[in-house]
Amino acid sequence: MSISTLDLLNARVDLSDALSWRAAQTPRFIRLFNVPRSRGTDDLGRPISLCATNPEHCWLEGVETPKTKTFASYAYADSAGTFAVASSTGWQVGDLFHIQGDSAVLRVSSATSTTIVPEFVAANGSSLDLATYAPSGGGVLVFDSRPIQEGSTSGEDFFMQSRTESNFTQIFRGDVEMTGTAQAVDQAGMENAVNVQLQYATDAIVRRINAALIFGVKTRRTASTPGAMGGLYYFGSQSGGLGRTYEDAPLTMNKINLAAQDVTDAGCVPDAIVCGTGQAQVISTFMASQVNIPQGSPTVGTFVEQFVASAGGAVMKVIVEPSIPDGDVWVCDTRGFALVPLKGRALHTEPASAPGVDGSRAILLGEYTAEFKNAKQALCRISGLKSSAATLA
Repeated sequence: MSISTLDLLNARVDLSDALSWRAAQTPRFIRLFNVPRSRGTDDLGRPISLCATNPEHCWLEGVETPKTKTFASYAYADSAGTFAVASSTGWQVGDLFHIQGDSAVLRVSSATSTTIVPEFVAANGSSLDLATYAPSGGGVLVFDSRPIQEGSTSGEDFFMQSRTESNFTQIFRGDVEMTGTAQAVDQAGMENAVNVQLQYATDAIVRRINAALIFGVKTRRTASTPGAMGGLYYFGSQSGGLGRTYEDAPLTMNKINLAAQDVTDAGCVPDAIVCGTGQAQVISTFMASQVNIPQGSPTVGTFVEQFVASAGGAVMKVIVEPSIPDGDVWVCDTRGFALVPLKGRALHTEPASAPGVDGSRAILLGEYTAEFKNAKQALCRISGLKSSAATLA
């Protein structure tokens, strides 16, 4: 006798597609995460989904940033200027550079372990005069290039060692149990069906994952402590990360542009502004004069979904996440975001009805972690903002 689908009572149902659809349709932070994400193809050209293979999921990260030297002071004497630096390692005689904020090109004429002596190469429209240059509080030297002579035997060392970062997986689970009588009773909406309750549970778990992606704290699993994944605030508030703090100041376009410039200068490309509903209204308000509504349109009012920042011309989407505190706005490069399931543990249902029990029971289970690649360069938190209600008033 052939087996029909009615005989497959213990079949495991994969709900990964359901999670992807619901995440895409939810106007929250989780929309920025790829669910799942491909990491290339195998030998047969089939896509390979990105999966964690360990409760501690690690990834490589690294950002190409300008090669710079901070100088504490500059002095000119005996027809030569000297930049005082903490270390001149990596720079050598002949290297071309400029002072951050100026276009004049300089060359390293000599150097010691803690000094760099420049010589003037070209003004490039600058009025810089090394004899009269007097910076207040130092500055930054930006490496441009190292011209190489014909027939050279060595060049600039470009070896780079990527650093690693990690996050832990977190288990998300929901149980649905109904008696046989409850399932037999007619009810509007068919909510007494296990599959309908599983749909509701899926929505609830998506909200739990969304909250973990924002407020989660990276926690290693032990015998007494469940593992948990770190989220936006955990990775974005690390020491050495980007951030601009204000004292009860209203959100302005300039503040967003400054944060976008910070992300750009760090080597990333800002593409999203994540904020609560109140600050989203503030953004729409100060952008209202630049929004045109065609004559005859039956729709009134404005909501700015994306705009071009003056810092680097980046196109940034406004993502409204109601759970973001009203005093915060995040400027992000979301290319390094990923929601990663533990291998074989993507969101799924499993039957759990005990033999002889008058009813049905099913569990909804998934184990995920999140990637926030290059978080110290890709995330900039604007905090201490005046409440949106006060700004709008």
